[in-house]
Formats: sequence, C-alpha cells, structure tokens
Amino acid sequence: MPSRRDPAVVRRWVAALAGAAGLLMIIASFLPWITADTEDGGTTSITGWGGITGSSGIAGTNLNDVLDGDGTYRPGLIGLIFGVITVIAAIALAAVGGAARPHRVTAAVLALCGLLTAGWGLYRALAPGEANVFQPGETSAGLGPWCTALAGVLAIVAAGLILAGRIDPPAPPVRRSIQPR
Repeated sequence: MPSRRDPAVVRRWVAALAGAAGLLMIIASFLPWITADTEDGGTTSITGWGGITGSSGIAGTNLNDVLDGDGTYRPGLIGLIFGVITVIAAIALAAVGGAARPHRVTAAVLALCGLLTAGWGLYRALAPGEANVFQPGETSAGLGPWCTALAGVLAIVAAGLILAGRIDPPAPPVRRSIQPR
C-alpha cells in the first residue's frame, strides 16, 4: 500500500490541482467580468465573452453584436486559451510513469500559464474597464477575473511543487561492494 508521501500519489494530487486550475480558468471565462448598475436600480453583467445579463434592456444579447464592429469585448479568451494549455499540462503530468522523473518543461508551462492568468485576472479585477459602452467608474469587477486570478495562483502552486521536487521518485539506494564496476 502506498504511503501518503509516495511520489506517485503526490504526483496525481499535483496533476489534479493543475487540472482543477485549468478547468477554473476555462469556467471563469464564461462568468461575469464586469457589472454595472442600471437606471432602474438593477444591475447588468457582461460575461468574459460579451454576453449581457441582468436587468438591462438589452439583456440576452451579446455586447460584441451591439458594438457592431466598433470594438470587441472578450477578456475571457485569455483564460480559455491558457486554461486549455494548463489542462493539457496536467494530463501530461498525470501520464508520467511511476519511476520517471516529471518533465520540468511541464512545470515551466504551468508556471507561465499561472503567471499570465493570475496577472490578467488581477489586472481586470482591479481595473475592470468600461467595455466601450460605460462611462469611467460606472463598472465594477465581476466574479470572472477573480476566479481567473485564483486559478492562476493554483497553477503556480502546482508548478512550484513540481520544481521543488515534491513528486520526484526517491533516489535509488547506493550499492556498496568491494568489487569494482
């Protein structure tokens, strides 16, 4: 029975963490990225792909259709792209054999995806923007950028565990003998 410190078990948990981070990046791209109050006291939200929801008169449409070529609003695209790459890296990490050393390239990919999405999510959470339709200061960040930033941090943690050697197989025992090799 494998122990809790068994590198294969830890590797699977790290792969699961990276996979969860990638899935959260993808899901966050479809969540509301900005919200704004409406004139009648309600709120309107715009998803990472431009979908408008809430009590607005144009709810149920897509902001990109409303802009009619004057601009585009798709901040969730970054999370989707790097989320898919993160899920692929997690699958590659889980597929590594028991005695094989994990690929450091996989950790580098996870770290890069995590840094980019954490930075993008935090930037969009602190400066949500106006989506080319609101006045400056009328909008606030929705749940999407915060979840994207959290997913990026989870991917960075997974990469850090790999680079710290937490999933490396144990070193083979040193064989001592009086016979030369």
